[in-house]
Amino acid sequence: MKTERELMDLCQYAVSVGQKRGANAIEVQCDSRIDLDAGIELGEVNSVSRSVGTEFAVRLYLGKRMGSAFTNIPTREALDEGVSMALSAAKATTEDKDWQRLPEPRTYKEIPGLWEEAVIKCEPDKVVRLTADMVKKAAAAEEGLIAAYGGSGTSIHVMAYANSSGTAVAQKLTSAYLFLAGVAPTGASMTPLVQSYDVKRGLQLDMDRVVDEVASNIRLCKKKVKANSGKFPVILHPQAYSELLQYTLLMSVRGDNVARGKSKIADKIGDTIASPILTITDDGTTPKGMHTSVADDEGVPRQRTPIIEKGVLRSFLWDTYWGNKMGVKSTGNAKRNMRQGLLEIATSNLVVGLGKRDIAEIISGVKQGYLVRNLQGAHSSNPESGDFSIVGNPAFLIENGELKGAVDGLMLAGNIYELLKNAVETAKTPHYLEGTIGPEVVFKDVQVVVKE
Repeated sequence: MKTERELMDLCQYAVSVGQKRGANAIEVQCDSRIDLDAGIELGEVNSVSRSVGTEFAVRLYLGKRMGSAFTNIPTREALDEGVSMALSAAKATTEDKDWQRLPEPRTYKEIPGLWEEAVIKCEPDKVVRLTADMVKKAAAAEEGLIAAYGGSGTSIHVMAYANSSGTAVAQKLTSAYLFLAGVAPTGASMTPLVQSYDVKRGLQLDMDRVVDEVASNIRLCKKKVKANSGKFPVILHPQAYSELLQYTLLMSVRGDNVARGKSKIADKIGDTIASPILTITDDGTTPKGMHTSVADDEGVPRQRTPIIEKGVLRSFLWDTYWGNKMGVKSTGNAKRNMRQGLLEIATSNLVVGLGKRDIAEIISGVKQGYLVRNLQGAHSSNPESGDFSIVGNPAFLIENGELKGAVDGLMLAGNIYELLKNAVETAKTPHYLEGTIGPEVVFKDVQVVVKE
């Protein structure tokens, strides 16, 4: 793997070539990765692999005509060709009259803990042993539990970005993960698939927690219970609500959708759109966030952006293009499709504010309601209206303060803005997921439909 300096030299070389050949603006991003993974299939470690790759995305402008190109060959010759291809593409396109300029140089702050040397030294036999230990522990944790799939692995990620406005930034990141998805037989059928994972910058992974979460939820799933339709309190695990938010609220706070008139809350800055107990922030600088980085994919420093603060809508998320168009600054939320060279607006780490009680105490006070750990069908939600109809799987009945068992085919229906206003409590302990840091959230009066 090339160093940050070597990758930056190649990016800056391509920028200089583009300028010499007539581009009035050009940016080049490089992503270089080494991924090591061991996989599980039906209770066995079935694979181990190491992949190495380096990608360069070139995007440039001739006047207001944009062209892009991609190469995975880290040489000056390949970048010469990439610049030529991008120039040819730009000559064949029409003008984008809304385009203004690339990001200007800015100051970057240091974020500790994004790189751990132990990950660099991790060898394939270690991830194989780690994965095998997880399979063994899972089988012993609950009768009949089968590790359907999952695995463990590490990633080493080095990035560089340079543009013709003078922006230049390089950064390096490491990560490691454990992932377990389990099922178990229940007579003539199987339990729903239950998943848990741990992901960190280093190798201090909590296997016991991952296995216990899967085993304890499988144990509950073996107890099939009947439930009632109607309006009830529903507790959503962050794995569930993060997916629902992705296809509803978060689509509406993207600056491009605001500018295009596709956001229901485009004119609601300063208005109350959620319960006062809810604070939701996009934070690309928190050291524990797995989407934390020094800069986004166009070299803009990451930042902490309050989206909802005590129920009040505070900000939208922007990249440079849409920020320039609407007269606001980028919030550091640009994400690049490397092969297409195009950018979109995306969250970094979604952080949900904490409450005062732990989840066990919250559950103990629920007379009748449901706990939903995961969702199916969130992608079918309406991003403009916020309407949703989704399946909770697994979903558990809470009765007189106790988790009684799993409910098959439980559906939740409603509107995301009504749901957010019905939030009544958040738990006090956060879960650190890949793109979300947050506790369970309790909502009142959620429309629940179950099989009769």
